[in-house]
Amino acid sequence: MSTKLCNLFEPCESPEAPLCPLQQESVADGIWYGNEPICRSKKFQEFPWIKKQRKIASLKLAEDAGYFTTRMLNCLHMSAITSKLRGADPNSPEPEKEWLNILNLRQAKPRYNKKSSKQTLQEKMSIPLFNL
Repeated sequence: MSTKLCNLFEPCESPEAPLCPLQQESVADGIWYGNEPICRSKKFQEFPWIKKQRKIASLKLAEDAGYFTTRMLNCLHMSAITSKLRGADPNSPEPEKEWLNILNLRQAKPRYNKKSSKQTLQEKMSIPLFNL
């Protein structure tokens, strides 16, 4: 395999950015911790998973906050990237699968609906909250 050169780094085989867009192996199987470098090439800054890496890195999560893969980053919504975010636990038997299952469960929760809550409260109290 020939090494591809990036404008910013030595050959991309270097450990600068663990998830390098020029290396299919690192994108497919690589892991990234929030305190590790991110690709800085302007050519790749529009990749959704690189944008999410930047947002996660800006949170300065604890070192034990776990790791992320490109698959995990692609599944995350930008609004879910908060200081409470945790990556996959490297000590788990199947960390990525476990993390994705938890994420799917959280996203599957029913959203709060004001109208249905009012109706439920009215039914419980058997009196109208207000007249419409």
